[in-house]
Amino acid sequence: MFSRTGHSLLDESQTRYEGGRSSPGAPHLQMLMTLSMGVLVGAAAVFGASRLSSAPVTAAVVPAGEPSTELTGTVSALRTLVADLQTEVGEMKRQKEQRSTKAAAGPEAQPAAATSLSEKGWIPSIPFLQPAALPSKYIVKHTPPVKLQHLRGACWLFGISGVLEASYRKQGIAYGFMQPDEYLRLTEQNLGAQIESACRATTKYWKLGSLNDKAVCFTGDGDTAWKGNSTEGGEAEWIWYLKEWLEDTMALPESVCPYLEKEEGNSSAICVGSEAAIKKSALKMKIKGMKAYYGLADLKRSIFENERYQAFSIALFGQNYPLPCTDATKDYYKCDPAGPLCTKCPAEANYAGVECCVLQARFGTNMKGEFSGGHGGQFTAAGGHAVGYVGWNDNFFSSHGYKGGLIIKNSWWDGVPPPGIVCTDPTAPCSAGSHSLPYYMEEISSVAEREICPNVHSPASWYACADIATCTSVDSNISAVATRKVLHLECLGDGDQSPYVKGICKAGEKFFFKNMTDFGSGLSVACMVKGDGSGDLCLPPLWDEDLAMLFTPVPEEDKPNDPDQCGYYWFPYDIYGKVAATMEKSYGVDFDIVWPKSAYVNAPKYFKDVECPGCDYEVIKKNTHKQRTPPFTGPFPTLREPLKKE
Repeated sequence: MFSRTGHSLLDESQTRYEGGRSSPGAPHLQMLMTLSMGVLVGAAAVFGASRLSSAPVTAAVVPAGEPSTELTGTVSALRTLVADLQTEVGEMKRQKEQRSTKAAAGPEAQPAAATSLSEKGWIPSIPFLQPAALPSKYIVKHTPPVKLQHLRGACWLFGISGVLEASYRKQGIAYGFMQPDEYLRLTEQNLGAQIESACRATTKYWKLGSLNDKAVCFTGDGDTAWKGNSTEGGEAEWIWYLKEWLEDTMALPESVCPYLEKEEGNSSAICVGSEAAIKKSALKMKIKGMKAYYGLADLKRSIFENERYQAFSIALFGQNYPLPCTDATKDYYKCDPAGPLCTKCPAEANYAGVECCVLQARFGTNMKGEFSGGHGGQFTAAGGHAVGYVGWNDNFFSSHGYKGGLIIKNSWWDGVPPPGIVCTDPTAPCSAGSHSLPYYMEEISSVAEREICPNVHSPASWYACADIATCTSVDSNISAVATRKVLHLECLGDGDQSPYVKGICKAGEKFFFKNMTDFGSGLSVACMVKGDGSGDLCLPPLWDEDLAMLFTPVPEEDKPNDPDQCGYYWFPYDIYGKVAATMEKSYGVDFDIVWPKSAYVNAPKYFKDVECPGCDYEVIKKNTHKQRTPPFTGPFPTLREPLKKE
């Protein structure tokens, strides 16, 4: 039977080894093995090359000499194998030709097949030669923690830095120079500055209306990095085409010049101190290759076989939702029931009698960390985004019931915009949420997940109670704490933080979450219990996520997501397909990056002294951190082991 190395064609008992060498008779054996391989190649033409290529066979190489008695049976067996292979290939070819010539005559009995080689025990049946089935779920090991791009359109830089950090970590662990929980932080500030410098060097190849294979930085719609003074838009693939500029310069530790959260002027093109740091840098790599993958099957197989983190390009989308514009809702929606923006409402029960619906866009992600798709509404293009692709799970269900999807490492903040930032665009991701890798791999409970990624601004993380008496009871307080949900809410700002609705609440007002009822077309009606006991507040129909821009946890319950473990998004297969069919196809890019041993602090002294004399290893040590991992043993995060009697 064939093994993955192809050496199990012969039973080990048929070959005698002396002093680590195989016995004489090798020329005949090798000749027959080579001949066997030739017949297999011929068989590939009949069976289909792809069906045989997944079971590689390697000819044995043995020293020259005279045949030995012990090998006589082996040589004879191989001759028989070659003859049988030739016979079966000929028979398969004859049957194929016979079927082709008689196809028009209608169905008729097929000739009896020759005894197959698998029946003779020579080789396994053809299904064995198919590519190995992929597991139902898979994740790349040792993925570094998420980092945030903040208010800059520099997602592509984080797509690149994720690849660099992940490859450095993987190889460092393999070399034995890093612990499995260690990772190195690189600076996107220097990365952007070096790429912009390389882009400026290629602008001479560009002419208006005429691009060529040297105009590297003119590839993306909306990319501006080619101007040499901005990182607002770029492509991860550029590092392959510009590798001669970047292999020795683009990787510097984070502390050399930390990433600027907001771009001002040409600040993205500046990394103060980079020139001196590069001269002493040990972080020099070789980019050996790049390959892009577009189909889901190829994306999954590539990351599984290469075991590498990939850069990933996504076409972002929004959706339009029909808000019922009436005299009762017009002040909240700021709409005109008789205005020109009115459209026909959906034929759903709760829209009965509503003459005017106003379409309002929402971004295509939700606070559950999903590229959601939602219910109802058509996709609208909302630009592009670069992220990291780290795995998949065929059996995980999204909140909208989509089964199976890809796991994405993002670079967006969790929750609502930071203080001082007001979201004015309803089509932007004003509120966001994410999850951990163990959650998407279905390795921890929802309660345990809320311990590390509580997503406290998401209505899905709010504890529901029916009235003021219930909401203020001891039982509700205990249950909210036990389930890691938010109980006490207050008005966000002065009720003016939402780009969706106005006038819902006022600063200082306290609330509890009561319930949420489906309205139709992706909208819901949420009701809150007023904290002063004066009754309930029921909102006009809104998208579920809109509530995050209206109500917020009180400071005592406003717990952040763990940056070491959260930051991952879910990209359902169904949404992947719909985006590909209606907009741009998402794709992954695999980079084959090799780091020398001299790039690591804990490498043997020889590598550092000989390959990188004078290099600064202290700055690498300073930017090497340890990543926390969840210690859960069951569904309840505070319970770790059985109690002992005192």
